[in-house]
Amino acid sequence: MNHRPYTDLLALFGIGGAHPGGLELTKNILLKENLSEKKLLEIGCGTGQTSLFLNAMNVNITPIDNHSIMIEKANNRFAEHQAGITALQMDIEKTEFRDSSFDFILSESVLSFTDTNKTLPEVVRLLNKDGVLLALEMTKKGTLHLDLEDRMKQFYNMPNIFSKEDWKEALENHGFKKVEISPLSVRDLQPSEPEMDPSEKIEDKYFEVMHEHEKLTYESQEHIEISIIRAQR
Repeated sequence: MNHRPYTDLLALFGIGGAHPGGLELTKNILLKENLSEKKLLEIGCGTGQTSLFLNAMNVNITPIDNHSIMIEKANNRFAEHQAGITALQMDIEKTEFRDSSFDFILSESVLSFTDTNKTLPEVVRLLNKDGVLLALEMTKKGTLHLDLEDRMKQFYNMPNIFSKEDWKEALENHGFKKVEISPLSVRDLQPSEPEMDPSEKIEDKYFEVMHEHEKLTYESQEHIEISIIRAQR
C-alpha cells in the first residue's frame, strides 16, 4: 500500500470517528445544516460511519476515499445496512466528477493531510455557486513549538499544520467568499471511543505507529484545537 503509515493504521484497524469528538461531534454539526435536496460529497469517508448516518437522514451522499481498505470496509458497512450507496476510490486532489457537481462537501480531518494548493482548487471546482465546504480540521495555536510541529508533520506526512488564520487565508485565496471558523479545545471535547473494525492480519509495526500517534496526541493536546470550518463559495 502506497500510503502514510498513520492512514494505513486507521484503515487496518477500521477506526471510525478518529478525530476528537468523534461521530457525536459530527452529528451535532451536521444537524444544524439544511441538507435536504442537496447533493453532498464526503471526501475521505473512511469506513463510512458518517456517510451511513447521512444516508439514514435521506441525504443524497457520495462518499469517496483514496485508500482501498477504507473503501472495502465502507462498502461492507453500507451493504450490511442495505444503505444503497457505494464508496468510490478517488483522490480529492483530482476527482472524476464534473464541475459544479455538489452543493455541499464534507471533510472530517482530511484536508489537513493534503496539499491544499491542489485540494482546495478541486473542492472549489466541484462545488456549485454558493456551495458550502464544511471541514473539521486540526488548527495549531501559537504555543505549538516548532520541534513538536516538525515531528507531527513528519509522522503524519503533513505538508503544513495550519492555524485558524492560515485556513482563512488559504480558503479566501482559493475563491471562498464567506469563511467562518469556530475552534474547539481538544481537552474540552467529550471523550469518544472510536469504532473499530480491524483487519485479520495487522503487522506489529502498526502497533508501534499507534503508540507514536498516542504519544504525539498527548504532547500536542494543549497546542492544537479542532476547528469547525464553514466556507461558502
